[in-house]
Amino acid sequence: MSKKIGFRFYQDNEEPDKQDALDKQKAIADFIGHNYSPIGATSQKCYKTTAELVYDLSNIVDVAPMELAKQLTDAGYHVEYLAGQPYWVMYEKS
Repeated sequence: MSKKIGFRFYQDNEEPDKQDALDKQKAIADFIGHNYSPIGATSQKCYKTTAELVYDLSNIVDVAPMELAKQLTDAGYHVEYLAGQPYWVMYEKS
């Protein structure tokens, strides 16, 4: 009888992958929600590229740029183009 070693629950091969995806989405949402808001005061306004946000998240979770962009769009953030480069408009939380 062989047992798998680790801290995961291995009842089904598909279930951990779904749980991992949900955990990743929650980690991204928690990070973004804790640090930024889609609306706010002009003094708190900042511009971030997707690459900058992926880098900021890299210590927490590995995320693909398209996955992050979809989650930011769903959360109500919008994009402005400055000098032809797309930037997410975000408001820093204190």
